[in-house]
Amino acid sequence: MKNKNFPFVLTLVAINKKTFEECYLSIQKIFIERVISKPYSKKLSKYVVDIYFNCRPLEFNLIKRKIYLLKSKADLLIQKVENRKKHLIACDMDMTIINVETINLINDTLLKNSKISKITEKAMNGNLNYKESIIARTKLLKGINKSDILDLINKIKINKGVKSVIKTMNNYKCHTMLISGGYDIIADTIGKKIGFKEIRCNSLEIINNKLSGNLKNTILDKKGKLDHIKNSVKKYNIKKKMTIAVGDGDNDLEMIKYAGLGVGWNAYPKVRKIADVCIGLNFKSILYFQGYCDKEIF
Repeated sequence: MKNKNFPFVLTLVAINKKTFEECYLSIQKIFIERVISKPYSKKLSKYVVDIYFNCRPLEFNLIKRKIYLLKSKADLLIQKVENRKKHLIACDMDMTIINVETINLINDTLLKNSKISKITEKAMNGNLNYKESIIARTKLLKGINKSDILDLINKIKINKGVKSVIKTMNNYKCHTMLISGGYDIIADTIGKKIGFKEIRCNSLEIINNKLSGNLKNTILDKKGKLDHIKNSVKKYNIKKKMTIAVGDGDNDLEMIKYAGLGVGWNAYPKVRKIADVCIGLNFKSILYFQGYCDKEIF
């Protein structure tokens, strides 16, 4: 088996012509250096290309290390050709599909309590237990009006390419999940706006239209996120290898490790270490990594 050649595909996603040409030339040089014969290319978009090639597993690891040195310039993934198009995607919300940590947005706009952002940073880096952190932060929100939080939703921006990824995967009959440690009062609205088929998040207790400072039901932490993916995999009879999980922080680690393709989006160091691929230039890279070309993308 060590001497057997396997088919692989390298996907290069660049943001402009200069970067694309630089990376493509570097990749060609690596293939020549490692004597990879007859790689062939397929354009997926203006600055996106699939490069198919065959090599032995040992040689693959050497090539991968060299090519991944280009990751600061472009979004890159090398994988086996088989099972590229996934059947389920699970996405974190805060700083993944949207541009803010929602609890920090609530704090910065309505409270201005320096404790909250510090707790968030520690939790995302994995230096503080998430369950403890969400309980502590939620208590500090006691007394805020529900309507004031709803008004904040207009300040939230959905990251470029997110709607396209979810709409495309929905169109191809995939199961799309928003799995957030954030609050239902925001996640339900954002999730429906984007088009996720399933939304899982933490539920705020609201009494007389004011936050009580408590959460309802079971707290959704990293184990909870993993459990929700596993439940959907079982419910819809989807193979584990046919799943994608996308996130940025410690609370996403377990679902990213579990998924067939674990993606870190502008990720914290702990996530960068365990994700199959880390990206930050183009959310649509998630589609290109699956082999979708522009004419198939919505």
